[in-house]
This record gives sequence, C-alpha cells and structure tokens, in this order.
Amino acid sequence: MLAVFLGIFAALCWSVHDLMARTMAARIGAFRMAALVMVSGGILLSFHVLYQGRIWQASWPALWSGFLLGLAYGFGVGGLFKAFSLGPVSLVGPITAGYPVLAVLWGVVNGLEPTALQWTAVGATLLGAIIVARSGTEDGGINAVEPGKMPTLLLFAVMAVLGYSSSIVLGQKAAVSVGEIEATWLSRATALVTILPFMLSEAKPLPLTRRHWTGIFIMGGLDVLGVTAVNASGHLPGKEFAGVGISAYGAVSVVLAMFFLKEKVSPGQWFGLALIVGGVATMSVIQA
Repeated sequence: MLAVFLGIFAALCWSVHDLMARTMAARIGAFRMAALVMVSGGILLSFHVLYQGRIWQASWPALWSGFLLGLAYGFGVGGLFKAFSLGPVSLVGPITAGYPVLAVLWGVVNGLEPTALQWTAVGATLLGAIIVARSGTEDGGINAVEPGKMPTLLLFAVMAVLGYSSSIVLGQKAAVSVGEIEATWLSRATALVTILPFMLSEAKPLPLTRRHWTGIFIMGGLDVLGVTAVNASGHLPGKEFAGVGISAYGAVSVVLAMFFLKEKVSPGQWFGLALIVGGVATMSVIQA
C-alpha cells in the first residue's frame, strides 16, 4: 500500500539523518543541533510555501494543527539527538524504531481493524526492534554507553518515542487541514520553541565549521522530506500503516552505522533486522 511506501521513504531519509546526527551531536550539542536542523528545514521550505500562498488562506484551526505537530516533533527530535550523544546508532536507533507501532494502536482505538496478518507484521516489526536493541555487541550495544548514562539515554529515548508517535497522528491530521508541506513548515517554529529550553541548559558549544553547517542543512532537508512524506500519508486509506514503514529506519540506521561508523552488528541484531524487514515487507504488499 502507498502509505507504507511513504513510511519507508521517510525511514530512508531519517536513517541518513540519524547517521549524521551521531557523528556531530557530541561536538555541536544535541539540542543545539536539533534547533539548527529545525531552522534549516524551515528555510529550505520557505520559498515554496510562501510562493504557493496557500498558507495565507488557511483557517486558524488548520494553522494550529501544524503548530501542534511541531510541539510533538520538537520533543521527538530533541530526545533522539540527546540519546545519540550518549550511545551508538546501533543501540539508540532500534530502541526508538518501535514508536510508529503506537500510531497503529491509536488507529485501532479510533476504529481501525487490522487483519491477523497485519497484526503479525506489526508484532514482528516491534519484536525485531527490541531484539536489535538488546543484542548489541560489547562495543556496539548497551556496553558502549558510559557507566551511569544508560538511564539517561533511555529517558531521552522514551521522550523521542512519545514525541515522534504523537507527531505521526498530528501530522496526518494537519496535512488534511492545511497541506503536508505547509504543515511541515509550520511545525518548524513550534518545534524550535520546544527545543530551546533544553538547548539553553547545554554547556557552551564549540564553534561550527563549514562542514558542520553543510551537514546541518543536509539534515534539515532530509528531515522535512521525511516529515512531509508521513504527513502526505494522511490523505490515504490505511494511513496508520505508514508507521510500520517508518519502523524500518532502525534497521537501516544499524546497517549504515556498520559501514560508515564501523559499529559492530551481532548475530542477534541481524536476526532482529530480518524480523523488521520481513514485517515491513509484509505490510507493503497487503491491503489495509
């Protein structure tokens, strides 16, 4: 179904985005980087949104739907970047990869009736994310986190999960009200407001080089592409299953980290990755 493929596209965008976040979060500062990514994404979208002009005809309720999306998304991005500053991609990615399942459960509460095969695919995806998170190698999993930092990492990972899962539901509703690109653009402002208090509490940041600024704008572009794709699924039947496609990002992040950051992947993680890929692939070929 198209909703799943939009989720997979978002997963690919965010996998590369997360890889870059891991390489730069410690130097730039997790929340400072999150704030700059919000600003850069807003700048990249501004020309299109202002030129099209549809934003000026939107009602206040429609505008607020985009702003609410930003509040939730800001918590998600801030929590994720902070978690990446504390642990490896091969641990943080899979821990947070199960958040789209919460969006599916929200759909069930509101009348969605998945088939037995769809439930099996959702369960396999979530189980795979858990297995990958718990099966890291000695230098690529839980043991790669500094002593005493694991509770903090989990706290911010939960913050990311709750923020991102809420943003799926809010973004899909906002896309119907104001348009998927416009909703993404509006969300940048309130996401920034959400992140700023955390950013101000960080230690004094180091100066940024041209390479860092280039990376921030690339991340901003990837982020708005991913958010817009998920928002666009709000127009489709079975929109809740876009979240299952997004779950693939944990698997892709681990593979990218293995190749580019030299993080090791254990046999248990490979098994978890297979479950995630199988679950997502099953959802992509069956109808809601």
